[in-house]
Amino acid sequence: MIISVGTGTAIATALPELGAVLDRPRLTLERIRVCKRDGHKLADPEPLPDADPAGLGVWQKLMVYAGEEAEHGGHPLYVQLARRLLQAGAAGATALRGVWGYHGDHQPHGDRLLSLRRKVPVLTVVVDTPARIRRWFGIVDELTDEIGLVTCEMVPTFHARGRRGDLRLSTLRPGEGD
Repeated sequence: MIISVGTGTAIATALPELGAVLDRPRLTLERIRVCKRDGHKLADPEPLPDADPAGLGVWQKLMVYAGEEAEHGGHPLYVQLARRLLQAGAAGATALRGVWGYHGDHQPHGDRLLSLRRKVPVLTVVVDTPARIRRWFGIVDELTDEIGLVTCEMVPTFHARGRRGDLRLSTLRPGEGD
């Protein structure tokens, strides 16, 4: 899986080349809000209602992108994030270690054979209700005071009925959360 955060134009430019090197590629595009970059707060998570107009639940996902070597208070950032979110009562957080990545104008980096230090990307993810995500963002904001890219996006919940193919996803149109 490749995750990329950027403008539609930048991503569209890369798609033909990715399509040429991947066998049967699948693409998912999501609207995200960039909340922080390299310690600079750009926006709060979008305020969303707890349910869509049909009454289906709405959830949000906070994602913190940083290198494995990123630290806060002398400890790995992803460990600090998980600890603090657990202490605050979050239902869960997951740290995913990548094998290769880059950000901004930095050179691509990742696992290398016979390397003494790993310089790989780590993605920390927390999913919860919009009200609780706003609470967790306070912790994420504090711990990413110098480093990391923080994004937030809506995660639609679903309601499946007993019949095959009868699946409804919660939906909000842009601006319905304002």
